[in-house]
Amino acid sequence: MRNHLILCLLVLCTPLAGCGKLDERKVREFIDHADDTARQRFAPEICGLRGENFTLHQKFQDANLRLPSTELDLSRKMFCVEAGKFGRLRQYQLERKSLEVDLAPDRKTARVTAEYVETLPYYPPDTMPATPDDFYEFQVLESRDESVVGIESGDIVFLHTDVDIHQTLVPKSSVQIPYT
Repeated sequence: MRNHLILCLLVLCTPLAGCGKLDERKVREFIDHADDTARQRFAPEICGLRGENFTLHQKFQDANLRLPSTELDLSRKMFCVEAGKFGRLRQYQLERKSLEVDLAPDRKTARVTAEYVETLPYYPPDTMPATPDDFYEFQVLESRDESVVGIESGDIVFLHTDVDIHQTLVPKSSVQIPYT
């Protein structure tokens, strides 16, 4: 009887041993979902994929190479404010070029490295467009993202992201992006 009880407990608890652990398939599915969410540009969903203490470190190289690159650190709160601005865009394209997943030995976190190309309207600083279509150039942002993902409250979330972005400006007529 005692052996039977131990065997039952072992059978019932074995599936739980994987709880709270990441595997490469789950992380890749999460990144696919995050990319799809970014394409929809709905800030609450974008923010929901960030952990409670999420931080972003961004290094940005302007299209004008004579200007030095700028670096910026954002908390989750400020990241979400910035994400809200994406909702105004009517033309946006995100393409992932590569994705690598490196699971930590304890499988509680994973380092995700990805390369992206984003294309979106460029509105010069200190200008107020009359309409979302009031621009002359698209900005093409080539980025290399390195993120740490982990599990919070049972869900995979971004914990931290470092991103290195290079901007190129191209004439509006040279790119065809459908309105969404």
